[in-house]
Amino acid sequence: MLCSSCMRLTVHIPEDLARLLRQAAENEGKSMSALTAEALEAYLKERRRRALGLKVLERAGRSRVAEEAHRLLEEGRRDRP
Repeated sequence: MLCSSCMRLTVHIPEDLARLLRQAAENEGKSMSALTAEALEAYLKERRRRALGLKVLERAGRSRVAEEAHRLLEEGRRDRP
């Protein structure tokens, strides 16, 4: 079901990925569009969070920071749900 604020977008993906998407959508009782939108939103949020983390580390570089700070930040991100 399309929402009034949604935009139509055509993408081309490999057949194997399309098959996995179709199966996942069926298993979750969602449309392929809805599942694709959820996946894209999660990807973009994670990408933004990483970029912000790097900015924090850059700013922290102006003061004394443990050399392992970047590794610890990445581990913390992986541990989050």
